[in-house]
Amino acid sequence: MNRLALYLFCIVLAPSCVTKNIDEVDFSLSPKNSKELIAKVNSNNLSSEWLALKGTVSLSLKSNSEVSLGISIRVRKDSLIWASVTAPFGIELFRAVLTKDSIYYINRTNRTYFLKPISNISEILKTDIAFNEIEEILMANPKIVKNKYSFKKTNDDFFLTAPDYIYTVSDFYRIREGILKGKGTSLMYTYSNFSFENNFPEQLEFSVKSSSQNEFIIKLNYSKVVFDQNQKTPFKIPSSYEKAE
Repeated sequence: MNRLALYLFCIVLAPSCVTKNIDEVDFSLSPKNSKELIAKVNSNNLSSEWLALKGTVSLSLKSNSEVSLGISIRVRKDSLIWASVTAPFGIELFRAVLTKDSIYYINRTNRTYFLKPISNISEILKTDIAFNEIEEILMANPKIVKNKYSFKKTNDDFFLTAPDYIYTVSDFYRIREGILKGKGTSLMYTYSNFSFENNFPEQLEFSVKSSSQNEFIIKLNYSKVVFDQNQKTPFKIPSSYEKAE
């Protein structure tokens, strides 16, 4: 089984991959080994039913070119991811909706659209990743996959290392960085600037590398974060738009 697919499998079957139930975890004691640390992280990373994010997104390609735009993201847990990318002055360029089954996409700049199976997300992002993995990363609550890890602690962070997974965990038991290695691919996500108010990162950097030389970095900077408020996720394809291949 592909390593990233195994990661998804453990997220979906989270109760079997978490080492302890949340009620049994004592956060007052510092973890002494990987098992205790995983239990604290997986119990501390809880999801909201709804999450709305607003800010800027920049895309850096291997050629070192970079584009920065406005972005709005709305996530409904275990259901959908809605995103709108805008140019200055709020002019929408792209809109997309991801569900467990499908990808819906509108390109306002050339008046086209496409509808594709969710499996195509791996082709679009040039790495082996699935809907649930993207949702967990956006909601800043990825759970650590049960595995045999080496355990190390510094003054500020914990480190878990296995052949296919590497995690850096803060002393308040939130993942700062995760690296997932698949066949010929490497996916890394990094959180920074955690808010004291809601313990949510204001920045997310998401990078993909592969043996086929497809590399890119997506940086998200959030100016507004809203939890557990129902959000509208409109998506309508204008009749004048043409279907893209």
